[in-house]
Amino acid sequence: MLKKIKSLIEILARKGEVFKMAMVTIYVTLIVAGRRTFNQVPKALKELVKADLEAMGLNEDGQPIL
Repeated sequence: MLKKIKSLIEILARKGEVFKMAMVTIYVTLIVAGRRTFNQVPKALKELVKADLEAMGLNEDGQPIL
């Protein structure tokens, strides 16, 4: 029984991580489209959103880094 509970917890943790990464992608897309600003990104996601924007060669405003 304990093994089943641990497995369930692991599955839920992975789903939470997938949801988090999906939210990061959504916020990056909204920033690039000009529909949201970096200041509107939830604190828990800011670091990941900033990293994705920088990986795309963009700043926090979704504009190309010069």
